[in-house]
Amino acid sequence: MLPPFSVAIPCYNEAARIGETVRATLDYLSAECPDAELIVVNDGSTDETSAIVRETLAGAKIHTQFLENFPNRGKGAAVRTGLLAATKPVGLFSMPIFPRR
Repeated sequence: MLPPFSVAIPCYNEAARIGETVRATLDYLSAECPDAELIVVNDGSTDETSAIVRETLAGAKIHTQFLENFPNRGKGAAVRTGLLAATKPVGLFSMPIFPRR
C-alpha cells in the first residue's frame, strides 16, 4: 500500500486538456490511493481553465484543493503554491498530460 501523498498540478490556460487530466488523476487516486490529495493550482489563466477545474473537482471522492494565483507568476511559483498547501507527508507534482485538441 502506498503512503498518503499530495499531487499538485499547476496549470495556465489549459482549458483544452485540464478537465481530462484532472478526471484521470481523480479516477486513479480514488482507486489506488484513496488517502491521497489532489491540488490544482490555476496560475492566472485567462481562458476557462478555472471553471473547468471547479466543475471537474465537484463530487471528488478524495480530498482536493483548488488554488489560484493572480496574476500569473510562472510554473515554479504555481508548483510551490501547491506543494506548500499539501497536507500529506509526501508531495508530488505533475503537468497536464493529455494532448491539446
